Amino acid sequence: MLNTIHNPKLMRIYLIPLISMILGTMTGAIGILFILDLGATIYEINLITTLSSAMGILIIVPFGMLSDRLGRRPTVLYPRIITLVGISIYAFATSPSHLIIASIIGGFAGGSFFPVLLSMIGDVAKPEERQEAISTFYLFSSIGMFIGPIITTALLTMPQVTLRMIYQIVVVAQVGFTIYLVTQIKETQVKQVESEKVDYKNIIAQLLKEKYFLSILFMSFLYFFFNSIMGTYIPIYGRLSLNLSTAEIASISTFRSIAIMIIRFSSATILTKFSNKKVLLSAILLGGVTGIATFFASDYLSIIIIMFFTGLSYGVVLSLGSSIISINSTSKNRGIANSLHMATMGVGNITKMVTTPIVDALGVSIIFVIGGITALSSAIPVIFKKSKK
Repeated sequence: MLNTIHNPKLMRIYLIPLISMILGTMTGAIGILFILDLGATIYEINLITTLSSAMGILIIVPFGMLSDRLGRRPTVLYPRIITLVGISIYAFATSPSHLIIASIIGGFAGGSFFPVLLSMIGDVAKPEERQEAISTFYLFSSIGMFIGPIITTALLTMPQVTLRMIYQIVVVAQVGFTIYLVTQIKETQVKQVESEKVDYKNIIAQLLKEKYFLSILFMSFLYFFFNSIMGTYIPIYGRLSLNLSTAEIASISTFRSIAIMIIRFSSATILTKFSNKKVLLSAILLGGVTGIATFFASDYLSIIIIMFFTGLSYGVVLSLGSSIISINSTSKNRGIANSLHMATMGVGNITKMVTTPIVDALGVSIIFVIGGITALSSAIPVIFKKSKK
């Protein structure tokens, strides 16, 4: 699986999700707790955590078009500068309203980032290397997801370190990361003839006629609705219902990341023994059952086990869905295809807003049952999927 790391161009790309996820999960591990400490309600928590996805949806497909037309490098650099602005506001926020502003600004960056990176992988890797290259890309991402929460947990064991200080440390690191991108990342897309006009409307229409593509989109919408429920409500449940400490809640992301890393490291081997469809269905089933089981979680150990199994499920669903799209797309439509896929995930994420009145009326635990059932239903489009490869 790691054969592609010997390609310098791919290795420079692999370092982007590694560093990005380290910094993102450092704050992600404590994000809900930080919002709670500023006095936010359940509605405000959902609003803050979904605004980024909502705003990202507005630009994710246009960015895919721009990356296909103008090149990948500009559409990688721009989002990181916007991310730096958003995280800086977080670092000095004193009320939930400040975080709402930061989420709106950050939303114009986050959603457009990974689709462009996936397109860069598709540009650089040989056709026979693409699935392995994408698996390696997500492996580096999962390593970053593993390291970030560990750093945050270690810092929080120091009495003088506060949640706000974690954000301030990340701001400084984001400046260094931006410098790396400016100096090290080169263009990967073969430039099109200046006079050539691209009919994006037709490209999107053709993509939406592909049954394999539609099935992946429907699956992603339902599954990422479930994923957003787990990501938002488990920290809330741990703080309000199980009385877990800040360090304990920050650390649970580590176990999820370990599972994702295991899956991504072994995915190439697994896919040589089983079909994409069987692996994807197994991962969805695991996620749905684990989501329902969260209703019965009663202590730190049970939350760790749940996070581990949801990590196994998430690791397969995200990387395999992206691989299927990359393998079946072309250089001209790959950016748009990846962007539509990510946009659908974003729509699934923001659908979480409908859970607010349910939680207010019935409590947090019941929402895990709803999430688990939703995840199980995401298997339906996969069952009827007819993929080219």
